[in-house]
Amino acid sequence: MAEQSTILIVDDELISRSTVEMLLAGEGYKLVFAENGQDALEKANQFIPDLMLLDVIMPDMNGYQVCQQLRANPRLAELPIVMLTALDDRDSRILGLEMGADDFMSKPFDGAELRARVRTITRLNRYRRLVETADKLSYLSNYDVLTGLPNRHLLIERIKSALLHMKTLDSGDEHNIALFSLDLDGFQVINESFGHEIGDKLLYEVSQRLLRNILPPATIARISGDKFVIVQELGATPAKEASALAKKLLESLNKPFLLDSHEVFITASIGISIYPVDGDEALDLLKNAETAMFRAKGQGKNNSQFFAAEMNTATFKRLIMENQLRKVLARDELRLYYQPQVELRSGRITGLEALVRWQHPELGLLGPNHFISLAEESGLIIPMGEWILNAAAAQNKHWQTLGLPNMRVAVNLSCRQFQQNNLLQSIKNALEATQLEPEYLELELTESVLFEEGRDKKSKTILHELREMGIHIAIDDFGTGYSSLSYLKRFPVDVLKIDRSFIQDICTDNDDAAITSAIIAMAHSLQIQVIAEGVETPEQLAFLHLRGCEVVQGYLFSPPLAVEAITDLLVKNSHKNMIRHFLHENAKHQ
Repeated sequence: MAEQSTILIVDDELISRSTVEMLLAGEGYKLVFAENGQDALEKANQFIPDLMLLDVIMPDMNGYQVCQQLRANPRLAELPIVMLTALDDRDSRILGLEMGADDFMSKPFDGAELRARVRTITRLNRYRRLVETADKLSYLSNYDVLTGLPNRHLLIERIKSALLHMKTLDSGDEHNIALFSLDLDGFQVINESFGHEIGDKLLYEVSQRLLRNILPPATIARISGDKFVIVQELGATPAKEASALAKKLLESLNKPFLLDSHEVFITASIGISIYPVDGDEALDLLKNAETAMFRAKGQGKNNSQFFAAEMNTATFKRLIMENQLRKVLARDELRLYYQPQVELRSGRITGLEALVRWQHPELGLLGPNHFISLAEESGLIIPMGEWILNAAAAQNKHWQTLGLPNMRVAVNLSCRQFQQNNLLQSIKNALEATQLEPEYLELELTESVLFEEGRDKKSKTILHELREMGIHIAIDDFGTGYSSLSYLKRFPVDVLKIDRSFIQDICTDNDDAAITSAIIAMAHSLQIQVIAEGVETPEQLAFLHLRGCEVVQGYLFSPPLAVEAITDLLVKNSHKNMIRHFLHENAKHQ
């Protein structure tokens, strides 16, 4: 069912408001009323309507003044405004147009004309919003939200284009391309010490310093958390030129960063691969640059290393890590942590996301960033994923036997898991073994899993079979991948999880606020629930509540917790309004 259009009707006379309400009854609109200019401004900010019907003559603040203030507000500058007036003189209409009105209607109203104009304007406005959102999501499929740099997808295209250009040049000329894989040293420590907000600001400032030090023409991209890649054309002395640029980049990062009164120091490790000696394909050059970067890490960090074909320190360490990873199940080294999901309507914990950790015998507790990609590449994610699924289902069933309120536990499903032929049977086995009802299990997939080339039809079939079993399907990190609007219709999706990269700046960045609002609106139009990840401030919480987001998850309420800690939290707070409790505790400490 299409989403309701919201119409804000502003008139100080009850009879006029009632007349409009009567004339639009049965049209399926959501009607919101304001009795004066100030009330209109507040409700426009609150509801972001699709159309405002604005009376001209009102006490205190007239329609012209309201219109002028709306046009000065970036969030409402495009709001369609139809002025309602008994005045029929030319000057009054010109003044209204100058203040930003889109159209006029004269009182008393002609019912057919009112309905036709409202229908046309709301349809055009909703179409405009969808086009703008599609354009922004298309941009996000190629660029990193935080830094504005190209992402991995666009980087690969840029490398291919540069290589194609090089291959068409006169073979007698000496033309080279260098790839610099740059990874920040100890970035996780900064995140944990200062928080994600400072960490994100550091990443942005790093990107700016790198941009100031590369040599045009060049491409710089952020391809993951704290990893950047630079593509630079070189001349006849590639090794010398690449070494000089790497030194320049490292020196620029060695200077302190001043972030919110914190002086932060960071270094980087750089790996370099050069076309054509280290490869003539984009992915090969990228892989080799990354291998060289791991070697730089192994050489003490804060240095650069050229790719060498022979086995290097980083590759050796990776093989050791893979060998240890093969023994995690036999040694019982995997741990599940759980992060609560809080329903905004009731303020109660209604779900949990299961997050895996590795209790490494030498390195301590490792987050998924340290081993999940290796598990994917080696195929170890399959047995590990089965363990995670069974452990999460068993733990949820145990909580139910303790008398805690029933809730869903969300488990991430990797690309390799989704590809396995016995996926459905594996899930059925886990549910049967633990006696957990399917409705209390949620599977989270990323957009890239659904969009793998050639698997669209099979993915759709699998998701429908999971839905028939009663399992909920969630799309994780929505907006950071393909962000296609069409697959939300094609696939049976129950939940959209908005990525934290959008949430972190929704109160200060108009684009993030608009995109988040649009995602929520689109999800609701398709009857899909929305969960916002990475909620860390009361202001973010208030914004999401105002936009109708159903569930939030983030450090504002709790970090991921070990089983004992999360069980204690559930026992103490199973019937408590977490939002009210948090606001009360926060007020006491201010």
